[in-house]
Amino acid sequence: MSLLGSLNAGSSGVKTMGKAMTVIGSNIANVNTVGYKTSRVSFEDVLASNFSQGIGPTKLSQGVGIASVNANFAQGSFEQTEKQTDMAINGTGFFTVKDKFDKVFYTRAGNFSFDADGMLTTDRGLYVQVKDIDPQSGDAVGFPHKLKVLGTVDPPVRTGDGELGSGIKIVANLDSNSPVRETPFDPTNVKVTMYNFSTSMTVFDDLGDEHTATVVFRRRPEVPPQTDPTTGQIIPGIKNQWEWYTVFDGADIGQRPGQLIAQGGGFMQFDDDGRLLQATGGTFVAQPGGVDPVTQQPLPAGPPILQPAPVNPTTGLPQIVVDFGGDTPQVIGINLGIGSNPDDPTDERSGLEGVTQFASASKVLDVAADGHPSGTLEDIVTGTDGIITGVFDSGHTRQLGKMVLTKFDNPEQLIKAGDNLFNRSLLAGKAVVGNPGVGGFGTIRSQALEQSNVDLSKEFVKMVETQRAFQANAKTVTVSDEMVEALVQMKR
Repeated sequence: MSLLGSLNAGSSGVKTMGKAMTVIGSNIANVNTVGYKTSRVSFEDVLASNFSQGIGPTKLSQGVGIASVNANFAQGSFEQTEKQTDMAINGTGFFTVKDKFDKVFYTRAGNFSFDADGMLTTDRGLYVQVKDIDPQSGDAVGFPHKLKVLGTVDPPVRTGDGELGSGIKIVANLDSNSPVRETPFDPTNVKVTMYNFSTSMTVFDDLGDEHTATVVFRRRPEVPPQTDPTTGQIIPGIKNQWEWYTVFDGADIGQRPGQLIAQGGGFMQFDDDGRLLQATGGTFVAQPGGVDPVTQQPLPAGPPILQPAPVNPTTGLPQIVVDFGGDTPQVIGINLGIGSNPDDPTDERSGLEGVTQFASASKVLDVAADGHPSGTLEDIVTGTDGIITGVFDSGHTRQLGKMVLTKFDNPEQLIKAGDNLFNRSLLAGKAVVGNPGVGGFGTIRSQALEQSNVDLSKEFVKMVETQRAFQANAKTVTVSDEMVEALVQMKR
């Protein structure tokens, strides 16, 4: 039995070293495979038996076997590429992908592309998983899903009503030495002689059509405080006050082209230091015609007069209403600053965030309006946080999704599934899904690929060691065979 045991031991060594050489050969063959992780063989003795010698039995191994083949997940080096869909993970985690049957796999290979339907996929057609993004917080929300990229159309977004920072925002200075215009303001036919300063911006309607909105500013004359002769009450005067109007070409609102028409307005009050105290809205009130006292003929109605109106309580901003010809008129918020209250020591507002009134030339520091026309996707950009942003031919960008990463407590126990994919195993631990760069997950490198972490010099050393072990085990088989033959010869 001992000689047969040595034959079995040597035979197991030959088989095991042959399998180990297969692992080494696979590592070397995949030296240029994107995201490949080196496999390492762990050996164990097998078939222990009792061998009696002296006063007690001795345990002897009956050969060698492979205990496990595990992947080494050390970080591979990065190769920069020119392809926008190439991605690499710098740190812990796996890209999460699904096949058409919704089976989940994991991979470190980020050489992604698009399929015939425009979906972001692996080279084998598995769908890369992403999450939707909350446009306000930027957080990933919902459940993982596949992402359609090619052929994505960005719908138009109209200029907003002032909620959540939408609408028109103006940062400017109005010259405190501006003269009062003598020409009365006619909102139905606005002329340049009726205001002191103006600035223009592009706004968008529901269909994404562009319209030029011009906000004009008109200084109000100063009026000292007066006493009401009837009640004896003090009537506040007017000081450091301006009117503002939002003006459109008649062609934009279904009226006479070329004629500038105000579609709303309001008032701004400044303190003596030029800081904005408040910006309010306004409504137009018609002036009825009278009767000529001499001829007794009816007189035409005068132009509407702007009267103060409260701001929208939800947005805290004044608003205008414009009819661009859609189903309903469009409400646009006008942000001229949040104002301030210098008499309240607890008020932290400075009155300097929007329009000011200093003794310097009237000028615009910043002007913006949200909204955009429809557009077709031209390019994508992926950030280190895994957010994939679409760039559209309209000039607008939109976040399309956020990469989903998965990590394991013991990734070495993942099962290789071929095609650079891994399957989960119970020994790998719980699959934890998270966001790139958060909670121990690695970050995303765009236009880069993680190279194989195979070290050729080490693999060549292992190859020599395994070859020598194979030869030694083969020699064990040969010598054991000679001993058996000699034993048979003794019987003869």
